[in-house]
Formats: sequence, C-alpha cells, structure tokens
Amino acid sequence: MYHILCFGDSNTYGYNGETQGRFGWDKRWTGILARSLGSEWLITEEGLNGRTSGFQEHGKKYRDPIPYLAPCILSHMPLDLIIVMLGTNDTKPVFQASPEEIARSMGKLTLRVRNYSRLKGEGCQTLLVAPVPMDDRAVHSGIEFDRSSVEKSRCLASLYQSLAQDLNIHFLDAGTAGIPLCSDGCHFSEEGHRKFAAFIKEKILQILLSPA
Repeated sequence: MYHILCFGDSNTYGYNGETQGRFGWDKRWTGILARSLGSEWLITEEGLNGRTSGFQEHGKKYRDPIPYLAPCILSHMPLDLIIVMLGTNDTKPVFQASPEEIARSMGKLTLRVRNYSRLKGEGCQTLLVAPVPMDDRAVHSGIEFDRSSVEKSRCLASLYQSLAQDLNIHFLDAGTAGIPLCSDGCHFSEEGHRKFAAFIKEKILQILLSPA
C-alpha cells in the first residue's frame, strides 16, 4: 500500500469557481487520482480554501499552515509521498509579497515538510508543485486578486524549481500541463481536475515506482 498526502489550497480542496461550492470526490483531482491508481494506493486530501505558504491574513484564521503542519503530517504517518501545491493565495495584494518573498516562505514550509516527514524514517519523499498561474480573468472575478497577483503567479515556477533543487526534493510545474481553469481565472474546471490528475499521476509513478 502506498500512502500519499496532498497538502494544498482550494485547488486541492476542489473549490468550484462556477458554483462557489465544491466538486464531488469523484470530480476532484485527488479522487480521480485515487480511482485511477487503484486499491493499493491511499490518497489523503488536505486542501483548505485560502491557505498560504505561511502568510496570515488578518481576520481569517487557519490559513497559515505552519501551526497545523506537524500534526497533519504526523497523524497520517506512515507516508510514502507528500505533495505540496501552494502559493497562489500568497500573491494577494494584502500581503504585498514579491515572488521571491513567496518562494522564501515556501522554502521554509517545504523544509519543515521534509524534516517532519523524516521523523519516523527516511522513506517519505516530497514533491513541490508550482501551481497553475492565474489568467487575466482573476483580476475581475472578485476573489481578492489584482493584476500584480496574476503576474506574480507566473513567476513562481522557476523560483520553486530552484528551491526544489536546493532542498533535494522533487518538482513539478503544473503550468506546463495546459490545465483549463474556471471562469474566475484561478480555480481548476472539472476538465482541469481530470487533466491535472493524469498529469500528476505520471510524476507520482516516476517517483515511487521507477528504479532509483
């Protein structure tokens, strides 16, 4: 049995940008992935709307993942792989964070993920996923982003790739997969969830099943 923890924001939660609800388990990429991989794989979904890499927004509790990270990881042990896909919410104007500052915050988070995952052995690996960049529709969608947010989201992949190399962890750029977004320019569409599940499945199999 392989156990994978998926730690992310609203695109891991499965937020539906068209209905402001949530896609069903069978429509979310985590559920699609679980069904595709089969009964020998356990996919644990840890997505939260608005979650950042480490920024706390005033009046909005629980979006800073740091206090929750250790109990989350340790309660799900043993794990074979932890997937981290965050950063989109860090681009909100309220944080006034540059892409480099976002990457540094992600570096601190990912280092904690790696270290916590090794507390009970060396078997767990980490995959850092650069989120799909937003498109211009996000500026007018009413979901707290502006044009600078869109531009920042397009800068994260190269910074995350360097970060992954420095930490000696795995990296995947979701922006290269052609993932369709909802009309809000931010969240995966139903088709986007299907496409992302297939895209990340290839990487997972490469990490866990390919000879070292």
